[in-house]
Amino acid sequence: MTLPKCDPRDILADNPADIPARLSRRQCLGLIAASTLPASALSGCALVNTESPYWATVAAVGGVGGGSPVTREQADALPYASILAWLEDSSKAFMVLGEIGGNGAHYYYSQTRQVLVTRGPFLVQTVGLPGDLSRTRFVDDKVPDLRRLAGQEWVRFIDIQAAGLFDLAVRGRWTDLGEETVTILDRPHRLSHLREQVEIAGMKPFENHYWIDPQTGFCWKSRQHIHDRTGAVNIEVTKPAG
Repeated sequence: MTLPKCDPRDILADNPADIPARLSRRQCLGLIAASTLPASALSGCALVNTESPYWATVAAVGGVGGGSPVTREQADALPYASILAWLEDSSKAFMVLGEIGGNGAHYYYSQTRQVLVTRGPFLVQTVGLPGDLSRTRFVDDKVPDLRRLAGQEWVRFIDIQAAGLFDLAVRGRWTDLGEETVTILDRPHRLSHLREQVEIAGMKPFENHYWIDPQTGFCWKSRQHIHDRTGAVNIEVTKPAG
């Protein structure tokens, strides 16, 4: 995954015109959408101090390359939870959990300051992707248990600020495709594979996929689109939080 080298301090700038000229247009692809990320997402001092132990860990381990940028041993040894993330046509990026929000949102940061935010199995906000996902709203602010969604329809709402799209209803119809063995960094997991057939008004239908532990409902792997014109974002949990 090609990651724009945007500093979190620039993302938090009150006025985009104040962003230093050292950031090129290409480096800041998606920065307009990124500016909507709540300040709380990047509020921890460790996340803006590049000399902190947190950033030292990310920089030391979080290289980007073909295949996996880390080994199973490296991921297990880190003091932080972590994921691998990549687009369909790009290499894998190693991302480390930097903060857990009050609503349970997990903020994962890459070596080059890209941000993916998840709540449960769902990708709910991004920084640094084309067509960034600005916000996701759940009915009653509740994240569903995917084990109970098979055969049902479930709706959530999203904003894509860069495209001027707000409160779009994402209607997903869920199907249980059975169990599969999924290997993440040489460690096999026996998981239930769920397909979400998605419809958004004015867009072409598309599919998301989730692989969850059938006993706990924990999502170890997913393949999710932000909308119909973006490639899928693949996420694998290399070390879960907690």
